[in-house]
Amino acid sequence: MAIDVVLFDYSGVMTTDFTVPAEDVPYNVDALFTEMIGAMMNEREHPWHALERGEITLDAFIADVESRVPHAGAAFAADSPLNVMANLSLRPDRVELVRSLRSAGVRVGLLTNNVAEWAPLWQPALGDDLFEVVIDSSAVGHRKPEAAIYELAVDRFDGTPERTLFIDDWTWNVDGAVAAGLHGLHCDADLDLGQAIHDKLAAV
Repeated sequence: MAIDVVLFDYSGVMTTDFTVPAEDVPYNVDALFTEMIGAMMNEREHPWHALERGEITLDAFIADVESRVPHAGAAFAADSPLNVMANLSLRPDRVELVRSLRSAGVRVGLLTNNVAEWAPLWQPALGDDLFEVVIDSSAVGHRKPEAAIYELAVDRFDGTPERTLFIDDWTWNVDGAVAAGLHGLHCDADLDLGQAIHDKLAAV
């Protein structure tokens, strides 16, 4: 059975790697990095998860994280020059890859864990014609790797999991997609993504 829908993650797949700014910053870089890796990898509930599901505001999250890492809000405030989302750049090769897939008749979508208050920092750069469907966790109340967000993405295409490929730079998000019945592709920094997608499409 062929794959006819490909879902891309945003940060780290469509963009440069998600990193914590480390130059001329007011917070302890190691402490904040440890905090964020722990938040993203932790299966137990965490304020970061609630933020990505749109259940708490960005201000509430900043107050929480600053209780453990003073001045960490500089990396998250929407108007901060150190904002982790504002410092990402779209990769032209990945944009061209998405366009080439669409030209070949493959349906493409974006599935991102994100923050409602950050929408102006990344959505305008995508334009209106790159992805057929854009799913932002903070707008739908589910986040990767929860099964519900993959199921929602499949439904938005009126598709089926076994005909859908999901691509992410975090292995646990790929694992979540596979557990929900989708095909998964882990995209690390050195991956030739175009070739990897071609190989997946050819193998199914």
